[in-house]
Amino acid sequence: MKKFFMFLASAAVAMSFVACNGDKKDDDLIDDDKKGEESNLPASLQGSDYFVLVMDGETYAKIENKVTADIRMQSGDDEASTRPLYVWNGYDGGTAEGLNFYGVAGEYMCLVVKPDAGWSGFGEFLKNTDPSFSKMSGITGDYYFHFAYKGAANTVHALYPGWGTKNYQFSVGDGEPFVDNGNTFNFLTPISNDGKFVANEWNEYEIKVSDMGIDFTADPAEPLGQNIFCGLSGGVAGTTLSLDAVFFYKK
Repeated sequence: MKKFFMFLASAAVAMSFVACNGDKKDDDLIDDDKKGEESNLPASLQGSDYFVLVMDGETYAKIENKVTADIRMQSGDDEASTRPLYVWNGYDGGTAEGLNFYGVAGEYMCLVVKPDAGWSGFGEFLKNTDPSFSKMSGITGDYYFHFAYKGAANTVHALYPGWGTKNYQFSVGDGEPFVDNGNTFNFLTPISNDGKFVANEWNEYEIKVSDMGIDFTADPAEPLGQNIFCGLSGGVAGTTLSLDAVFFYKK
């Protein structure tokens, strides 16, 4: 288990294969090997052109050659960060217990609402000095936004990716939809478990960018950059938000 405030990890994956077919060229054998490895990956890792916000290092290494932009969150306490996770209010770092969405131990984002918080919220801010900032305009309507969420029964959060002046706001979890300042966020339906939320297990979500109404070619909302992924968890102490496998990609 690991204590999360800023999730940073890296890993190296060693790969080897034995070729016995004399009728194939070396390049063909390598291509076949890559295809075999690809077919063993979960469906969400068999796409292309990944823009990665949250992912453990071991899993990242498996798709690194398909990553267009590494925008994994950095510490909001480090002034040198170009993609900081800012806690606006009310969260402490939680303990990432058990396996993450892809089966790696203790490597996922976990935030817990503090006592007497009143409200809680976070945002990943992508600065225009980050090398990936200019690449964001390449996210077109045929991309998908993917993430996994795990939470308790009768607990709900609001999440919203965004760019420019447009956010796509929705609720995840169990219970009544999240309400913020009179705005009700409708639930996003999981693509796992026949569309039913399962408490205390990883639930998988995807939505096509064209259905989100976000234009990534628009000017950023602020002179220095853009909040690209944000969340709210209310003010009840102990409410836990666990997220993993957050990325944009093409199928």
